[in-house]
Amino acid sequence: MADDNEAIARALLDPGDAMATRFEPVTDGMSGASIVRVVTNGRSDRFVKIADADGVRALRDEATRTAWLSARGIAVPHIRRTKEESAYFAVLMDAVPGTPADASPLPVPQLIDVLAKALATLHRLPVGNCPFDETLNVRLSRAAAAVVAGEIDIAEFAPRNSGVAPEMLLARLIAHRLAEDIVVAHGDATLSNLIVDNEGKVGFVDCGNTGRGDRYLDLGVLAAEIAEHYGDDAVVQFMRSYGGIWDTDKARFYADLYEFF
Repeated sequence: MADDNEAIARALLDPGDAMATRFEPVTDGMSGASIVRVVTNGRSDRFVKIADADGVRALRDEATRTAWLSARGIAVPHIRRTKEESAYFAVLMDAVPGTPADASPLPVPQLIDVLAKALATLHRLPVGNCPFDETLNVRLSRAAAAVVAGEIDIAEFAPRNSGVAPEMLLARLIAHRLAEDIVVAHGDATLSNLIVDNEGKVGFVDCGNTGRGDRYLDLGVLAAEIAEHYGDDAVVQFMRSYGGIWDTDKARFYADLYEFF
């Protein structure tokens, strides 16, 4: 780990706490920020996220949206402290107890049930109180900007979109946009961003894209991952536990939109 990241992480802790602490870099995951695991007395229960100047806005958004969810009773990392300088923005947060859903030791039927119910609980938050906009206009604009900037790697596309140019996929989405059923969505609801403890309690991490959006912004992405990891029958169980009638067209649309994020 770079010495400057350790120094930043240490500066966010109380002086006495920092002396008894070890710092470990976290290299897995897709976060655009550097992540440092804080280990004190053998326990790893906190993290520090550090963004350089280019990533300050995104990490600040994540901290703000995470705190907003926490204030409404959603299990997310508790934001303990932030620190901002001209070259970086850093956040000290508690870890959510448990393991990413795709590494959970829970039996698959139990796992699918608790994931569905946790997402349904999130989606029942009052939409009118949510100040963050992740509706389709916003998402499509963001996707278009990423295409223009050449930020889309088609090698990361799902097999169903193999060989499809980003411009073509975006044009298809714009031409076939669907009416929205707005909820408070996580916005990046992958299995790795849903943390499950041994008792089946689910928490959400990487909340920088939380906001008002169609429920399939989450359902389409999570269902696609569930199908990949656990099979189509698990998707049927997921939607039964979530409640409602499965909309195949919306699921496919929002899974394709996620290719740009």
